[in-house]
Amino acid sequence: MTQENFIMHNPLTFNLMDLHGKTTTPLEVINFLTNQNSGELDAGNFTEFLKFAPEKQRKGMVETFGMESYATNYIGNQMAKLKPDSRIILSDGKRKSLDEIILENGNPKAVFMTSMSSNFPTTVATAIALNHAKIPVVIGGIHASTSPNDVETFIKKYAPHPELISQVRGAGDSKILKEVMDDIDNSTLKPEYIGYETMEDGVWGATNIEEMEPMKMDLLSRIPGIGMILGEKFKINPITPYLGCPFSCNFCSISTLPKSQRKFQSRSPEDFVDELKTYQEDGVNFGNRFFFFLPDNLLLGGKTLDKILDNIIESDLEINYAAQISIDVANNGGLMKKLRQSGATHFFIGMESLSLDNLKYIGKNAVKDIEKRDLTVEAYYKEQIEKIQYHGISVHGAFILGLPFDYYHSPDDHTGVEIANFCIENNIGLQPCSLTDLPGSKNFEETQINNTHIYGAQGTMDYLTSLCIADLTETNKLPPKSLRESPLTVAYMAYDAVERACSTSVALSNGLFMAKKSWQHPTRRTTIKEKIMDAACAFSSQLIVSQYKDHGDAVAYSKPEYRGSFERLYDIEQNQIVKEEFKDFVDRFR
Repeated sequence: MTQENFIMHNPLTFNLMDLHGKTTTPLEVINFLTNQNSGELDAGNFTEFLKFAPEKQRKGMVETFGMESYATNYIGNQMAKLKPDSRIILSDGKRKSLDEIILENGNPKAVFMTSMSSNFPTTVATAIALNHAKIPVVIGGIHASTSPNDVETFIKKYAPHPELISQVRGAGDSKILKEVMDDIDNSTLKPEYIGYETMEDGVWGATNIEEMEPMKMDLLSRIPGIGMILGEKFKINPITPYLGCPFSCNFCSISTLPKSQRKFQSRSPEDFVDELKTYQEDGVNFGNRFFFFLPDNLLLGGKTLDKILDNIIESDLEINYAAQISIDVANNGGLMKKLRQSGATHFFIGMESLSLDNLKYIGKNAVKDIEKRDLTVEAYYKEQIEKIQYHGISVHGAFILGLPFDYYHSPDDHTGVEIANFCIENNIGLQPCSLTDLPGSKNFEETQINNTHIYGAQGTMDYLTSLCIADLTETNKLPPKSLRESPLTVAYMAYDAVERACSTSVALSNGLFMAKKSWQHPTRRTTIKEKIMDAACAFSSQLIVSQYKDHGDAVAYSKPEYRGSFERLYDIEQNQIVKEEFKDFVDRFR
């Protein structure tokens, strides 16, 4: 008898912007992705409509940095513990595709999908195809939580068996998933479930999960020698001790969620460290040494963070880790020392802007500290960065282009150049983000009300297809007059910034700077060998974040299957002065 199986699927993102203004139903998205006629889709051939054209994929940050989806693994482990006698097969549509899994193993008992906004259109196409075979589909992830009506609007309306499609809003906790699994067994699947426990102990290490082969960072080959080694040997392992954020930055996708769905929740420190130890049971290498701690802000852990750091320091773990953290961590010297001792190697900090007015506009918490010290934003950030680097910890900053108080005077004089110069002068990496109204954010709601979106109101097909750019690489709202109300200008500023700040020469310079700092201020492991490893990880961190440049290229350049962002934005640009100014520049990307 064939063993029962479930699939935990994380869909790819595809370039759908060339469909703008050309679709009336999601079925046409299926046509585009499969190069087939969805009118012929039925229970006998549905797997053919799960074969999406790989050349139309839009490469995301996860693929760029070779980092697994933590949500996929976490929910997969939840499912595995609830169904110990079943096989839980992980899939991403590339390393393991749904059609191949189904053809090899037969129809699954159900397919669970986690979806961000950028891959929600793929989720739509996938769910409709599976529904024709009467396979139950359960959709979770941030997009289902922030935009629950989209499942009804774009999936159920076009599914022959809508009662087999459900969504989980909020957390995929063990209580809710048990209810979902029981309902699937009893053929009583509900339209919606709501979970509240984002973190639980013991959700790791299940033995009935079939994982995918490891991803690789294939873009670092542009850096001779060390780039090839990193791409082959180095792996970033995502893991998280806790989740939740009390802040409500206007641009953030969770800013309109109920507090009950974004409250701080933690695993026990012991459970977190025990999971870390499993990675190094068979020894330490570059594949199991470097971790990315996933909380939106590691600093929010308070006493829980202190206990976690103590447990790591007291253990025999040999780890280095990166983390998202707020800039005010630099104000606590004692915590900085403990973070470094535990293996902190790289901080990803949302700096957003060098303009105080812009920081006020987005509701940035650091404004209070900046005004209290009576400093410019640039001076404040510089002081904080130096404190962090003093402890041997590397930094890259995320900055948003397209904010109301940004400026553009010429191709060589604009906010992007100012940001790039700041990053270069302070030896930090750069993630340039175009101001994007993410579904669920306060900005998104405001844009919908004011009708200042570019690609379509929520609920329309243009809105659905434009979700593919909800990955912070391209603006989806009307830019301010200071930027000539031109999305092309914003895209240029972001690209120019990353081209300057993430070049190979700058990345190598930043890496050497941080290797020296790391050597001078090592983790708790002070042998020569371990100091060399710490320095190597600090050096590598700057090379890895320089891949934002490669990701920018992947988005910007046109291919035979679709127009890149520059060609497409040039084609829709309304300002003839802007078009004339960027004509030769855009020709590079055709």
